[in-house]
Amino acid sequence: MSDRDPTMFVGVHGILRKHPWIDAVNVDEDDDQVEDTFSLAFKRAETYGWTSMSLGEGQEMDGLRWWHNDAGGDWTQDEQVREVAWLQAQVEQLRGQRLPLQPALTVLKDGLDRVGRLQLTGVHLVAPMHLATDSRFDLVNAADWFALSDPDAREQVTVTVSARGPGDLTAAADAVLSAAAQNAQHRMFFEAAPSRHAVDAPGVALAALSENVFTSGMCPALAFQCRAPEWSVDAAAWIAEIVLESLRQVQVRTPVLLTVSEATG
Repeated sequence: MSDRDPTMFVGVHGILRKHPWIDAVNVDEDDDQVEDTFSLAFKRAETYGWTSMSLGEGQEMDGLRWWHNDAGGDWTQDEQVREVAWLQAQVEQLRGQRLPLQPALTVLKDGLDRVGRLQLTGVHLVAPMHLATDSRFDLVNAADWFALSDPDAREQVTVTVSARGPGDLTAAADAVLSAAAQNAQHRMFFEAAPSRHAVDAPGVALAALSENVFTSGMCPALAFQCRAPEWSVDAAAWIAEIVLESLRQVQVRTPVLLTVSEATG
């Protein structure tokens, strides 16, 4: 993935327990699976008006949020944490819109809900930072939304950031933390993890960075902990957007891998 690649990649991780009836209804006359992550994500996104495969003359993004490239997921029923859904999208020509992280994760979660019950353990995002726009105003509204959370539902969360040439980013850790505190509108507080250089991302079932074309050449740069108002796909997306905006504010313009997962211990 080059520094100017317009590809965004998101993934949902956890344990998916399929509905006991889903395999019986999700087959055609040849007993082949009808719906999978790709079809469910695309159909749901098209329902919201966020993407389209229409190839009519002069098609542009206009009100759409991404071009749908690919999607998949591991629905193995073995009670192990897996990357149960992922989506790859092209997000250039966004006309000033912020990166569509929340919508992309929403359609993945909607699709998983049709198939079974998700025990969420983490999400990840590969973000083309050169396309990130100022989202501070939107984050104010998001903070107000999550103010309406059960105080007893708070959850300790680990956030990691990997990048190519991570030295400059690691040196900017304090600035990123300061920006994150402001972007969270005091609804959530971030602090450096015990080790900024070598922190596992518990709950995220990712292959080694070097084994993926989107993360090849990246190294761990930052690790934070925070106490989120709740643990949900929505909250994980909000946390990721807070960190993305904080990275934008410290002038990060190259791709990053960001993980948000349940903390251990």
